[in-house]
Amino acid sequence: MSDASTIITGTSLSKTYESGIFTRQSTYAVRDVDFSIQRGETYALVGESGSGKTTLGKLLIMLIHLTSGHLYYKGTQVDPKQKQELGLFRKKMQIIPQHPEDALNPRWKVSYSVLEPFRIHDDLELHGTKKERLTELLDMTGLNHEYANRYPHQLSGGELQRAVIARTLALKPEFIVCDEPTSMLDVSVQASIIHLLQSIQKKTHVALLFITHDIRIASLIGDRIGVMYQGQIVEEGEHIMTKPLHPYTRSLCGCASPRHQTNPKVVMGCPFYADCPVSEERCRTQPPLVSWGNRKIRCHFPEKLT
Repeated sequence: MSDASTIITGTSLSKTYESGIFTRQSTYAVRDVDFSIQRGETYALVGESGSGKTTLGKLLIMLIHLTSGHLYYKGTQVDPKQKQELGLFRKKMQIIPQHPEDALNPRWKVSYSVLEPFRIHDDLELHGTKKERLTELLDMTGLNHEYANRYPHQLSGGELQRAVIARTLALKPEFIVCDEPTSMLDVSVQASIIHLLQSIQKKTHVALLFITHDIRIASLIGDRIGVMYQGQIVEEGEHIMTKPLHPYTRSLCGCASPRHQTNPKVVMGCPFYADCPVSEERCRTQPPLVSWGNRKIRCHFPEKLT
């Protein structure tokens, strides 16, 4: 399924939610997404709220179950029914949440929270003492050692996020989902957290999925950028924000007027069919994600968008 450097591969990933009492209706949160990420790579996933970014991130680390599709870790399919296999998989996958204040137990000192993974996975071999590992994690994330004895309410937003990152790194993960980790922080603090993540990645070669709605941050941090709309990747590649092609990407970059989102329960073809200047009758059917130049784009006629 992948070469030796590929950490995670997802094929035809979908997640639907059922609603209604008498008439059941299915709503796609994620629809037919293919995804892969390499060791040491940062994949920036950008899109508006409700586009499915967070759902995709949680699917990739199996915090929520797939409706359909397959997930592979280093080329081996992950079976959610095999609890032992799933446990080993989850040791290598972590998430940094958007709200650090909700991620730490307010009654626990920072040291107790940072070392929580070792209590959950008590079968792990720990090189050195837990105190030594704690010191190492605090140093990696730039936290003063005295913060270990503080409670979450005694830390600033940036310090809290550093503590959460320290806990995330405890088990030496190979893949981290960063779910808008800077959106609740001041601009100056955002820059320091992004720099911290880049520094950690340089040392550990961890793969990062950086979820954001900010195209500026996506362009800054992403080795590759994926643009998500209504549960699908509509454009993907390197430096795509400098010359966006898909109508939705162009609207995000301010190159075109934004359009009203259509209902994902009823859209069968391209949701931009009515507004796209190059649309044809074929666009009433679902467009595939095709390779075009140095990127992928979800369109029947990518040559007309250049």
